[in-house]
Amino acid sequence: MEVHPQDAEPLGIESGDYVRLWSDDILIQTGGFQHIEPGSFSFTRLMDDGHIRVGSGEVEAIAIITDAVKPRLLFANFLYGTRTANSLIHRVPDPVTNRYRFKIGKAKVERLRESPYRKDILLLTFKSRTYAGPEK
Repeated sequence: MEVHPQDAEPLGIESGDYVRLWSDDILIQTGGFQHIEPGSFSFTRLMDDGHIRVGSGEVEAIAIITDAVKPRLLFANFLYGTRTANSLIHRVPDPVTNRYRFKIGKAKVERLRESPYRKDILLLTFKSRTYAGPEK
């Protein structure tokens, strides 16, 4: 997870620390996919009809302190792996595209502990660790 220095400092987070990102306010659509009448798929109507519930999500990550992200924003990998930031996004699809809004997650952050990466900053990267080098 990339975090701005001014956000990391008050939380005592340094590059290489394990952190937990979590939210107990993740909206999840559980039904209402049959659009019988106009407006039946609006968020308000789905909520009123009981087709949206509130859930939770969390993920552990390794912090990278950088000013490449703006204050009050985080960057976390949401594409690969089983424990990604996907658990922190709302699971209510966009009514036009029927896709989740992946880049609009939210989370609280806390420092957990130091990781092995903290001692060797060169290991901190989003690059795949399975890369074997260029083909010859």
